[in-house]
Amino acid sequence: MTDPTMVEDVIVDCPSCGEAVAILVDTTAAAEQSYYEDCPVCCRPMEVYVQCEPGRILGISVTAD
Repeated sequence: MTDPTMVEDVIVDCPSCGEAVAILVDTTAAAEQSYYEDCPVCCRPMEVYVQCEPGRILGISVTAD
């Protein structure tokens, strides 16, 4: 089970529609993560790339698929 204090809520801009959307990042999953998530506004996929350490996001980028 994931420690809820290690999950960060981050606001990013969807690369397809430009809307600001919130995504949850589990900072304990890996130091570098890359995964796809659908935008909750336009439903288009976006690739999320995260660099983190437990409890802290060091960098995040979101690109259109």
